Amino acid sequence: MNDRAPAGNAIPLDRLARQATRLAQLVNAATRAASASAGLTHADTDVLLALYGAPEHRLRPTALSTACNLSSGGTSNVILRLMQAGYVNREADAYDGRSTWVQLTMEGEALASSVLESATAAHARLLDRLPGGIAVALDELLEIALGHLDDGAGR
Repeated sequence: MNDRAPAGNAIPLDRLARQATRLAQLVNAATRAASASAGLTHADTDVLLALYGAPEHRLRPTALSTACNLSSGGTSNVILRLMQAGYVNREADAYDGRSTWVQLTMEGEALASSVLESATAAHARLLDRLPGGIAVALDELLEIALGHLDDGAGR
């Protein structure tokens, strides 16, 4: 591959993509380690944390699928596994009998809080390895770049 930068504003997109992917892999590895120490899969953790961050700690299954980037079947499997472990409940919607809510139990809230704390600490240890100011600069630059790129999506 050619990693030499073209003239102007352009850089080799494959290089940028590899770097962004590698950063995501490092962060995900830290998250997976926190999940595994709690006996959870990465998908379990995504669902628990999506519910933990939601109002009243509950979401509809379709919203969970979207938030966690899971298929409806994958979401159903995770919900079932978490229900069997006592971490979530499925409740009928009081206003729409065709719909349900997935809600954290007290045990699920405690587990989500613990996993979030563990993952946050692992992420902090990862970012602490960067020279001063780099993490903040990366965050700011990625926010700006993704804001511009997302605005132009599909064009």
